[in-house]
Amino acid sequence: MYHSYFEDWEVKEEFTKEFVSLWDGWLGEESYKLDLVTENDWNRFNEFIKSISQNYEIKLVNCNNEELLDINNIQDTLSNYEESMNKDYSLFSKYILPDLNCVITEEWDYTYIIWHKNNGAVEVLSPLIEKAKLKHFVN
Repeated sequence: MYHSYFEDWEVKEEFTKEFVSLWDGWLGEESYKLDLVTENDWNRFNEFIKSISQNYEIKLVNCNNEELLDINNIQDTLSNYEESMNKDYSLFSKYILPDLNCVITEEWDYTYIIWHKNNGAVEVLSPLIEKAKLKHFVN
């Protein structure tokens, strides 16, 4: 199942990106806002992932072994604020939602990406994004 989503550690090109962030678009000149993000702001992303896990099957991606791992406790896969600020890109979380045929990846600058195939996954996840007080947008 891993190879349905990934090729050489990267999400396959056939997927479309939807960005999930604290803001409703790229910051540009307002990039100073990155320095103002609090622990409570960061926790919105963890709330989003927890909410997904309460509603859908979610698997953790292990790119090193090219496998998808079952998750017994979603909390075990989440980073706290301090860990997140010091984490290397190779340790960013990657999840698969098999029922929605999409991938969710943690990225730089308080952003996650929903990788989807225009199959309604974003529309299904939108209420969970809003519940976590996050925004989503297309590049």
